[in-house]
Amino acid sequence: MFAGAAFTDQADIKVDSDVVDTLVSLGVINGYTDGSFKPNDTVTRAEMAKMIYVLRTGNSDASAYNNDKTTFTDIKGHWAAGYVKYCQSLGIIAGQSATKFAPDQTVTAQEAAKMLLVTLGYDPNKAGLVGASWAAKTNALADENGLLDDVNTSFTGPCPRQYAAQLIYNAIDAPTVVWRDDAYTTNNYGNGDNPTIGEKYMGLKKTVGTLYSVNKQDNKDTYDLTITNVNKDDSSDKCLTSFTKVAKDYSALKYNTVKVLYKAKDNVYGVFATDDNTVQSGLLSDLKYESATKVKLDGTKYDLAKNTSVYVDGEDTSFTIASFAKQYSDNGSNKYATYKEGTSVELIAADGSSNYSILKVKTYKVSKVTYVGTDYVNTKSGKYDDDDYVIADGLKKDDYVVITAAGNYADKDGRIEKAEVVEGKVVGTKGDDKVQIGDKWYKMATGVKQPAMSANVKLILVNGYAYDKDTVSAGSEDVALVVELGNSNSVGSKYYQARMIFSDGTDKVVDVEKKDGNNKSIANFNDYAHTLVTYDISKNVYTITAVKDDKSAQDAGYDAYKCNDDTATVTVDTSVRYTGGRVYFEDDAVVFVAYKNGDYKVVTGKSVAGWKETKAKTVKSLITMDDNTKKASVAFVDLAAANVPGGSDTTYAVALDKTYTNKVDGTTYYFTKAWNGTEEVLYKSEDTTIFKKGDVFEYSADGADTVSVDKVVMTNTQVASYSNGDISFKDDIAYDNAPHSEKLTAGDIRAIDGKDTVVLYVDSDNAKGVGDGEIRVGNAYNNAGKDTDKANVSVNIAYGDGAASDGYVTVIVVDVNNNITQW
Repeated sequence: MFAGAAFTDQADIKVDSDVVDTLVSLGVINGYTDGSFKPNDTVTRAEMAKMIYVLRTGNSDASAYNNDKTTFTDIKGHWAAGYVKYCQSLGIIAGQSATKFAPDQTVTAQEAAKMLLVTLGYDPNKAGLVGASWAAKTNALADENGLLDDVNTSFTGPCPRQYAAQLIYNAIDAPTVVWRDDAYTTNNYGNGDNPTIGEKYMGLKKTVGTLYSVNKQDNKDTYDLTITNVNKDDSSDKCLTSFTKVAKDYSALKYNTVKVLYKAKDNVYGVFATDDNTVQSGLLSDLKYESATKVKLDGTKYDLAKNTSVYVDGEDTSFTIASFAKQYSDNGSNKYATYKEGTSVELIAADGSSNYSILKVKTYKVSKVTYVGTDYVNTKSGKYDDDDYVIADGLKKDDYVVITAAGNYADKDGRIEKAEVVEGKVVGTKGDDKVQIGDKWYKMATGVKQPAMSANVKLILVNGYAYDKDTVSAGSEDVALVVELGNSNSVGSKYYQARMIFSDGTDKVVDVEKKDGNNKSIANFNDYAHTLVTYDISKNVYTITAVKDDKSAQDAGYDAYKCNDDTATVTVDTSVRYTGGRVYFEDDAVVFVAYKNGDYKVVTGKSVAGWKETKAKTVKSLITMDDNTKKASVAFVDLAAANVPGGSDTTYAVALDKTYTNKVDGTTYYFTKAWNGTEEVLYKSEDTTIFKKGDVFEYSADGADTVSVDKVVMTNTQVASYSNGDISFKDDIAYDNAPHSEKLTAGDIRAIDGKDTVVLYVDSDNAKGVGDGEIRVGNAYNNAGKDTDKANVSVNIAYGDGAASDGYVTVIVVDVNNNITQW
């Protein structure tokens, strides 16, 4: 059992987890049955006696000493009697008096240190650990032997469990002492240090060197380790350099100088980084070449050792640290030079000096999930099987993931983990690579374009860098269409004037600064006709910058600009078919449309994508790349050659109740509850038309929460039984699984499935819209004797440019109660 994996209160343990891990594995200290360690609970004198006993004997059963004699009268029948008697016999404990041990009183760190000093070999009397000055002498000797290292607690107060563990851990690796030549020494007659407590009493050995490899054993939860560059002075005699069946993954310590504490090749108690290591962690973006002997990481210069190595994702490269840093800084041609800025790096000095010899590099790749199988995941960058990758639980389609290479892990499996994603509106930009979302700034990694101001985006982050972006909606609020530009009518005006259409549909004439955003003259007025621009406003004066090429589009936060030749027409339907490829519309794209009759309106990309194939004179697009697909986020479409069938962004609705008026902030608005075939909406308009229940009208968006009534296409007085007659349905209206344009005969039932003819189904009994139904034409239809003989269809015939015979049905209202004439 290891602290890092097992204890429920691990976060409360302040000492290094290896301290607790080692003592638990040796059986010196234990956790509790509820899974906790209780690091801040204090240790009793009896508990300390038990830990010293296990340290000295290697086992936890002291029952053999239960019947030994003792002068302590307060431990009879106590659970720790055997441990106390053993420690008393060796002089490790002396008690508070000749007869009192006080087993259940807390032990101080000072008292615990005194017990450990005796365990090291100090005679209490010779070393002065008894009598009036015992405390001062204990302090001095404990410090001299390294027992107090990292013991961050009161030396005279009750000792917490975690710091008792630290004291014992320090003692395990301390050389034992002997009395020789009237002094204590750790020297073994000139042959190096005496054995440590761990070596002498527990049979422990140690190897100190560089942890070179950590490999997970096949189909097991144990690991093989290899140690190189062994330090003979700090290691045990005939120390081992390879180990197996190691219970813990020590990959994080690779290339560090470590101490391996073990009894045998397959019996390792712990692997610990020594004080020889100095590690500097950072990001590749902050690693800079200074010279052949120096690099800079996060603004600080570091000296390099004579011989250095670079490991990328576990691969031993041929680079020195300096050459690797230089190649990256210079954007060289080697395969490592293109790694993104969020790549993790570690500089390691592992020989006790300040000269760094190792650079560890861990790279990351971001991708989007396209499918999740039972034992694999497909992403935009490829398929990943669970035979080769540890795949995070809970992944689903369209999640972004971070992929790291197998060489970074002991099990030699890569990792597929859900990426950190931040979503929000871009409220600030700096340079060409920084954006602000909320109150935080983010930097775009190499190759990731900065999103536009006001765009709603998802940034996929790795160590604070945006490795990818997903535009949720384009930041089009600061893009407008200049209809025309000219001199101001004011005498001596220092401004030009422009008619501009804004993204919210506002159409107005504004004053324009005579220098555009690039400080170039904009006096060539014709160049600005029907031009997309970005703008700033200061004291009601606009500064405009034309968007006419890729660079100006990128300056505005988009990926590219596309425009057809004005002398040629371009096809528009679900996409813009430019020469050389298609550009698709974002659903929420802002599209400025110039109609044949000279009107201008702003519609959505979704509306444009629903148009029947249309020829436009000019289409200009500001493009955002989405998974290598070109998407128009902002566009201008000039329909001078032909208007879109059905009008501008046509939408129909049928009134469910009579229009009423109400004032909002001093303005009179007209409110109509109506059904548009998808939802029931309370339409708010400044148009003065009063609708009755059953009227059908055409409308378009006029702002954030208002509509413009374009025309009334049918009133309820026009509703009648439609029986014998020709109706030409517009575009793929089908019944009997085939398109038709023919006479409807009384009694026919028609199923409507068309693209351009709108069908609005209503429930006349409850004055509400419904999702679907049937057309029942004429008065001859009878359903098993039920009263269903009334017509339920009202038809509005909209004509094209030619004769009435060219007309087609644009909208039909169907009453599912077969009573449309009475509505």
